[in-house]
Amino acid sequence: MKPPQSSDAPRTEATAPATFAVVRHGGHQYRVSAGDRLVVDRLPSAVGDVIGLGPVLLLSDGNGVQVDAASLEGIRVAATVAGHRRGRKIRVFTFKPKKRHRRTLGFRAEQTELVVDRVLARGEPLPEPVAVEELDAPEIEDEAVAVEATAPEPETPEPTTARRRSPRTAAVQAGAEATVEAETAVPSRPARRPRKAAEPAAEPVAEAEASTPPEAPRRRTARKTTPPEAGE
Repeated sequence: MKPPQSSDAPRTEATAPATFAVVRHGGHQYRVSAGDRLVVDRLPSAVGDVIGLGPVLLLSDGNGVQVDAASLEGIRVAATVAGHRRGRKIRVFTFKPKKRHRRTLGFRAEQTELVVDRVLARGEPLPEPVAVEELDAPEIEDEAVAVEATAPEPETPEPTTARRRSPRTAAVQAGAEATVEAETAVPSRPARRPRKAAEPAAEPVAEAEASTPPEAPRRRTARKTTPPEAGE
């Protein structure tokens, strides 16, 4: 338990409560205060433009917390467009069982980054646009060019001096090279023998054929049949 302070003790000034608001935008609710950064769905505004977010559902400041719709009507939150970017990739896989249907898709949301300036009172105009640092992700091509520009140049190797070899080492190396050449050499094909000229076939002797008489055709003798005896 803290001891009670005397009336002569110095009093510390009460710090004002932080001012924040709860705003609804794009179907979402955000708790924002001055200097906060928001990532919302893609807006048609250009980088550096000032926009008003609303409606405000809750406002907390030095006067207390306001949640009444009538008292919050017309209050907006001023924000500056810091840049446009794309969200992380989402994989979508669909399939139908027993139908041989498989499909994989990728989706990246288009987003806008905002910097909250302050909460505007009812009827207060939007402030003038102020330069805000753009936080777009660097392109892949720019990174590749930067890497090529910063890459060190390859060093050229220094010429090496030829070492003097002993005669024994030179002979061994020469023998090994000769063995490799003999193994890798392509064997030559043996020369083909010349073909002998075909001898002409001997002509038949016409005289022998003329002297040989033609064979006489054989006669076919009739077969004798005995007549049948009487009484049979």
